[in-house]
Formats: sequence, C-alpha cells, structure tokens
Amino acid sequence: MTSASGEFNAPRRARSQKGFLDIAGSAWQDLGDLIQAEMELLRAEISEKLTLTVWSVSLIGAGVILLVATLVLLLQAAIGALVALDVSWLGAILIVAAVTLVLGGSLVWSGFNNLAHRLTPTKTVAQVQKDAKVLTGSR
Repeated sequence: MTSASGEFNAPRRARSQKGFLDIAGSAWQDLGDLIQAEMELLRAEISEKLTLTVWSVSLIGAGVILLVATLVLLLQAAIGALVALDVSWLGAILIVAAVTLVLGGSLVWSGFNNLAHRLTPTKTVAQVQKDAKVLTGSR
C-alpha cells in the first residue's frame, strides 16, 4: 500500500510541476504577445504622428512662402507707390505688409502649434502604463 501511495503521489507531483511550467510558459507567451501588440500600437501611432508632422511642415512651408512674398510685395508696393504719384506709397506698403504678415505668421504659428502638442505617443504611453498596472496588480 505504501508503494501504491508512493506511485500515486509521484504522478501528482509531476502534474503539478508540469502545470506550473505550462502556466509559466503561457505567461511568457502572453507577455510576448503583449509586447508585440504594444510594438504594433507604437508603429501605428508613430505613422500617425509622422503624417501630422508632414502636414505641419507643409503649413510652416506655406507660411514661409507668404513671409518671403511679404518682402517681394513690399518692394513692389514701394515701386508702385513711386510710379503712381496719386497713391500714398507708405499706405500701400503698410497695407500689403500687414496682410501678408498676418497670413504668413498665422500659418507658421499653426504649424509649430501642431508639432509642439501632438508628437508625443500618448496612446502607447497610456496603454503601457495600463498594462504595467495589470501586471503588477496595482490599481
């Protein structure tokens, strides 16, 4: 009977060890899947941020073009004012310069504002923090 109980206990230990190894292996696999999912989320978010960056750089470029146009228009207004004696050259220069300065400056400001506030991968950071809380058991 002791040998029978000894044989009975031996498979039970093997099963509990195998169960532990299965659980540990499953946890390791789940961790790998989690890391892979986090990397996919990071890739998607970086792609989204790069698209936003291209758009912001385009706005900045358009703003710079308008600011350069301000210089050209300032010169043209000065020449036009000198030619047309009936028009105040100072008034024409100030009006054209003010309009292009406001438009160009607003485009550049908008582009920089987009870059400054939207490049951080906030979704990935939030998901990683959430996963870390679940893994550590804290709430």
